[in-house]
Amino acid sequence: MTKYLIAILAFIAVLAGVLLWVGDDIMLSIASTATSGPLSFAPIEMSWQFAILLGVFGTLALIGLWSAFLWLWRLPRRVRSGVGLRRRNRALDAMEEALLAGAEGDVSKARKKAEKARALIGSTELGRIVSALSAEACGDSEEAVGHYEAMLENEKTRATGQRGLAQHKLATGDLAGAIEQSRQAYIANPNAKWAFETLFKAEVANHDWLAAEESLDTGESRKHVDKNVARRRRAVLNTAEADRLHDAGDNTLALELAVKAASLAPEFAPAVALAAKLYNQSGEIKLGAKLVEKSWALAPHPALSLAFIDLLDGEDDRTREKRMSSLVKANPDHRETKIMLAEDYLRKEDAVQAWAILSPLLRSETKEDIGPSARLCVLAAQAEGRLNNPTDARLWMQRAATAPREADWSDLDPEGESFDYSPQDWRRLVFSFGDTGELIHPRFDARAPLRLPGVAEIVDPEPQEEAPIEPIIDTEDPILEPVEGKDLAERLDSLLDKPKS
Repeated sequence: MTKYLIAILAFIAVLAGVLLWVGDDIMLSIASTATSGPLSFAPIEMSWQFAILLGVFGTLALIGLWSAFLWLWRLPRRVRSGVGLRRRNRALDAMEEALLAGAEGDVSKARKKAEKARALIGSTELGRIVSALSAEACGDSEEAVGHYEAMLENEKTRATGQRGLAQHKLATGDLAGAIEQSRQAYIANPNAKWAFETLFKAEVANHDWLAAEESLDTGESRKHVDKNVARRRRAVLNTAEADRLHDAGDNTLALELAVKAASLAPEFAPAVALAAKLYNQSGEIKLGAKLVEKSWALAPHPALSLAFIDLLDGEDDRTREKRMSSLVKANPDHRETKIMLAEDYLRKEDAVQAWAILSPLLRSETKEDIGPSARLCVLAAQAEGRLNNPTDARLWMQRAATAPREADWSDLDPEGESFDYSPQDWRRLVFSFGDTGELIHPRFDARAPLRLPGVAEIVDPEPQEEAPIEPIIDTEDPILEPVEGKDLAERLDSLLDKPKS
């Protein structure tokens, strides 16, 4: 506003200067040479000041008349625009009220406001979208599906209708319908990330692992999924298909897919364990051992130690020790490595060395709030049983029964499947491991009882009669109270000092 005022004042100042410079003593005379007709008039005389002012104000008058003409010319359109703007604002208000009513669950109000918005908008396509959204918010899926199906008839709203239908069908379990709609949308629009995500989820839910892998490849090439996430998801999909083929008896292709999965994600224990099992069945022990060692260096897992032990079955002592040493060197300081060594010593009846490894683990985990896991308590009981300390073995078993539940895979069955996943478990694993790198533990999630060895497996089956032992209650150092004048550390030291016979 200020700049316009300055311009006007500047113009007035210039005009005043011109008028002052011209003065009122110089006259302007206008005459016509015509002797007759409309162009014949008597000479007109005026001062130059008057002529300048007349020219300025005449120009301003013409500008004013032209502006008035334009205003009158545009008046009907402005009236129509004002009415349209008010109509548009009313339509927006109706849309807002329809969606809010839907969110509140007021079905009748949502439907009424959606109808009003559709009438005010004057656009069939936009009206259908508003009606579908309000119906979804109300939970009226049948009406929403009707609107989405109607959207498929128009090119402008086809993608919106496909998205709504695909997501509805996925949510209601119509996997074939969800796959069809999302695949059509993804082909029509390669940039539709929602189509990739819906298609992939539907194929995984349908347990179609190979089709899901193809969609994953396409999504990765179009940058709709992170490379690391795609790599881990692909590893799970290949392992799931390998597991299915293994159950069907096609071990050759199953081994190929399991090895592929293990190479994609060496940290994925289910793939490595399955590949090692299939390598073992085909007699390729060295290849299986190398695969386990590579995975152990990245992410040790109890199932891998069981798979490795199976690979060593039938080997001579020298070869067995050499391969076990190689596995330990892959990740010597990891907790699982120490537990694996303790279990190996227990299998070899060397309870002293087993206890030497277990004792530091028990003490370090006792200092934590949760205390040692049931798995460690059972191993301690086994060690005590082999050290001819049945009383302490029973105490450790009592503690194992009340130890906090942890997903530490302590319930693995050495004679069974390490990862006995159902198709639904593989489905969950695609996203849990694929997106976060986390393994699921279905038995732990379902709060199924942990498989713990019985007391008869650990202690002398015919112990002498003695007074009942109360379960251990947490104390300042809840490992074990002194037994027969010696605590566990003292007994360990005395055992280690004994010369071997």
